[in-house]
Amino acid sequence: MMNEKRVNEIISQITAFSKDTYTRSEYLLELLKLQKELIDLTFKAEHAENCDLQLWDVERHFRKMNEERGHVADDELARFVNGSKVVCNNISAEFSGNAGEQKVFRALDNLGCQNGVLHNVELEFDGRRTEIDAIVFTNHAIFIIEIKNSKKNIFIDENGEFYRIGNSMHHDCNIADKMDEREALLRKALERAGMDYLKIFKIVTFTNPRIDVECKYHYIKVCPSNYLPSFIERFTSNQWYSYEDICTMMEAVTEVKCPEEYQMAIDMTEFKKDFAILMTKLEAAEEADNEPEKNIETKPDNKNKIVRKYGSMVAAAVGVTLVNVAFISISRLIRK
Repeated sequence: MMNEKRVNEIISQITAFSKDTYTRSEYLLELLKLQKELIDLTFKAEHAENCDLQLWDVERHFRKMNEERGHVADDELARFVNGSKVVCNNISAEFSGNAGEQKVFRALDNLGCQNGVLHNVELEFDGRRTEIDAIVFTNHAIFIIEIKNSKKNIFIDENGEFYRIGNSMHHDCNIADKMDEREALLRKALERAGMDYLKIFKIVTFTNPRIDVECKYHYIKVCPSNYLPSFIERFTSNQWYSYEDICTMMEAVTEVKCPEEYQMAIDMTEFKKDFAILMTKLEAAEEADNEPEKNIETKPDNKNKIVRKYGSMVAAAVGVTLVNVAFISISRLIRK
């Protein structure tokens, strides 16, 4: 029977993901907190502090424990491993995405033209919600920036369908629809400040310089991230926005932006429970293996002792009788 008290005790020590929802900016920090807490519980905090351990080390440790205990927790281990892989992939993806975004943000923060830049803007109007990686306001235009960190080649067809190309072609999304939605919500935010008929330009930029990108959709600009700053700096139009206009537009967007709930890939409450159940079951199996064997005391069999003693007495009596008989027989022979 599962020790529910121990399961709940372990869960209570995992404080990561204690809220129902998290924003994108909070998500990676919470993932790293979860990883550290599971490592500390598995290897004990004092042993884990000086080691560069990751979540897959916890998985490896549990696999070994399960094998040593005769595969007592195969089902529980499988559930934990499935969740662990999702968490590890999320950590890796967030690090990769953050690194790519920060690279672009640093470049945008050092533009050689009058500008204003907003990062990771979430907008919502009339039940429609979107996130924009970056918005750049210049004297000539407003730029909506979508940052991609793909390791595979990219193809965008005439309708704006976005494909990743490896051994096969994988459909990702309709990038045209996404960028149009972002433009529509951004215009609503700016209209509230009385800013109409603005020149808004949409750009998809790629942080990986080693991939090939082909775009047949003519209403968005695609470019490598190292080319992005110079493209924005050199962009010209018949529009002109003063520094005061740029400040007004930035304030208008900042006032209406809202934090977006991050859509988590797995149920973190269930994942923490799977960890606790697995640990509890392996601990119980370890205690059973280490339990000393009980020595069963055997009472002496007095009945057998009595029988053996009685038999000895009988044998002795018979022996004495035989000696006496022999003695009498010899005496009679001598008399004759």
